[in-house]
Amino acid sequence: MEKNIIYNEDCLNALSKIPDNSIDCIVTDPPYGTKTTFRDGWMVGERSNVMPLVLPELFRVLKDDGAFYCFTSFSKMSEWLLRFEQYFKLHNIIIWDKQRHSGCYSSNAWQYTWEGIFFGTKNSRKVREYMPDVIRSTQKGKKKAMEKPVDILQQLIKASTDKGMIVLDPFMGTGSTIEACITTERNYIGIEINKDFYKGVENRIEMLKSQTKLF
Repeated sequence: MEKNIIYNEDCLNALSKIPDNSIDCIVTDPPYGTKTTFRDGWMVGERSNVMPLVLPELFRVLKDDGAFYCFTSFSKMSEWLLRFEQYFKLHNIIIWDKQRHSGCYSSNAWQYTWEGIFFGTKNSRKVREYMPDVIRSTQKGKKKAMEKPVDILQQLIKASTDKGMIVLDPFMGTGSTIEACITTERNYIGIEINKDFYKGVENRIEMLKSQTKLF
């Protein structure tokens, strides 16, 4: 199986190229209809159907002891939890404390300052080090809406993999998971349907290669 590769195509097409039981860990932030200007054009209709389509394939490619981290919105948490537990054993709902409001709030609601992350496994995999279920980032600011801080992703990856293991992100967006893999010396497979995002990740990888010797 080819590793340290990214695909610019629908994730179902790309996942079909990945062998059964070959991925150590999945870390991803699937689309769930969040209203941001740059996503409105291609998010229509994806709120309810993306996870049922993808979860069977993620279960297939994940190793028997593989781990799965999935970011989720509070508004979709109950809906996604039912689907998640059809395939994976849920161990935690990790809270990413953003220590600031996300910018998504109204005068009728409390400000949103946290995001949930489902953590599950196919069977059993030990967490590599003691980890509290509330995590925080030291990074400030972001380049794109919904982009996750690299150090948050590094924490997840290091908790459930060793150096040289393979991490998959089937919705890689701007490539933060890929950067987290490279900087923690993990192998990666990334998938992104948006051509502009994909090109950006290519450039991001080349920049990282010039700074970090790939293992």
